[in-house]
Amino acid sequence: MRASCNKVSASLSAIALATVSMWSRSVSASENLSPYLPGATTGVPMGALPPPGLYYSDTFYTTNGNSLKDGQGKGVPLKLRNYTNTSLFVWVPGWHLLGAEYAANVIFFYDQHNVDTTSLGGYRSRSTGFFNPILTPVILSWNLGNGFFTSTSMSAYLPDGNYHYEGGKTLQTSYANDYWTVEPSWAISYLHNGWDFTLNNIVDINKRNPSTDYLSGNAYYMDLTASKTIGAWTFGAIGNYSRQFTDDRQYGEVVGDGNRFEHVMVGPLVAYDFGKAKVTLRYLQNVRTRNDVNVSMAFASVSFAL
Repeated sequence: MRASCNKVSASLSAIALATVSMWSRSVSASENLSPYLPGATTGVPMGALPPPGLYYSDTFYTTNGNSLKDGQGKGVPLKLRNYTNTSLFVWVPGWHLLGAEYAANVIFFYDQHNVDTTSLGGYRSRSTGFFNPILTPVILSWNLGNGFFTSTSMSAYLPDGNYHYEGGKTLQTSYANDYWTVEPSWAISYLHNGWDFTLNNIVDINKRNPSTDYLSGNAYYMDLTASKTIGAWTFGAIGNYSRQFTDDRQYGEVVGDGNRFEHVMVGPLVAYDFGKAKVTLRYLQNVRTRNDVNVSMAFASVSFAL
């Protein structure tokens, strides 16, 4: 049977948020921003799809970081605070392909990006702009029976948005990436008696920036959800593990020690279903960071069928 509408369609706040990282990577690992936002799909049964229809989700999230960690976990102080709003549209037409249900989505981001790198010899900056729009033309979900669902998708980050250069280098005021990213994913969900256990695996494959000849390394992300719905309320725990598995390169040479980032984050989730809309609150606390800013983040989402 299909996953229930209340559990899935109203939880669409993250279904396409195989999306944007929002801390300044211009001072750490990859050239600018890691395309995927670690933990973005937590709280959603990503293995399943909602009933046919058109859905909308609006998510506001904040990001805070106060230290840039190196490969051994040693940090130097900096200040990072971002405020981001996302608009997500998900289309489930009721089509079937290869025995699976089909869906597609698109997402847009607008951000205020605040960075203070004076402790690193940099400067304070505040910028606003759009991140790369993300198109997911194919999402396929299979009902495996006995409460198990699995899905796969393919997303593309379009090289458009807010980015700036000076002297051939990307500035810390940039928010978007001036290159393509392809993002396959695979998820599995177990949904039974109000329980949701979901594991979502995402891989970012980055293309070279033609303006700087910088190739950001490819990365793996794993989002985890364990939650229980009781009446209109949902409570749970969420987590993320992220790791870059190839080196950053520029002009054919490895940058630094490869600048391979790593993150571990955990936190709580609470949601309330009002019937026509669902509000979800999530928080992810940094536990471990390497070659990046030690960010923690809070999300507030509202999602509903159009």
